[in-house]
Amino acid sequence: MNTQAKDKDITEKAYFKIDENGQWFHNGEPIKRSALAKLFADKGLRVDENGRYWLQSPYEKYPVEVVDSPFIIIDYSQNTDGLDLIANMGDVVPLGPDHPMVLRDSDVYNMKLPYVHVRGGLYARLSRNVYHAMVHQYGASVYSRGHDYLLGEVETSL
Repeated sequence: MNTQAKDKDITEKAYFKIDENGQWFHNGEPIKRSALAKLFADKGLRVDENGRYWLQSPYEKYPVEVVDSPFIIIDYSQNTDGLDLIANMGDVVPLGPDHPMVLRDSDVYNMKLPYVHVRGGLYARLSRNVYHAMVHQYGASVYSRGHDYLLGEVETSL
């Protein structure tokens, strides 16, 4: 018996949203239990090949509106291997080839910002505080686990 959710199992009975600050909402109300939001983020959140986000269980599939990115990097630490980035849902993301940082256009902020691959096509944006702290500490790029990652683009004028 196949218990995997299919497109036909998509339900519109619940509305989920993750705002630009990484806050989860259900039917317009903030999810106040952080453990519940973490459970959704850890076990059910998926992104498909078209960039649509879903909260998926073995039996149902709910669309999730993601305003910018599903995760926010809220802290970081330097160790002997490189940088470990800490996301708002508790994920520790080792910046490196398996979790690269890329510059992407942000429709919310109308500029290119650094995003880090967390898992399964899901990305985290660096929070403003982390971004400024990293620029202050490392400059225009950061080196971690054998690779350089740009923190931004430098505009040059002629």
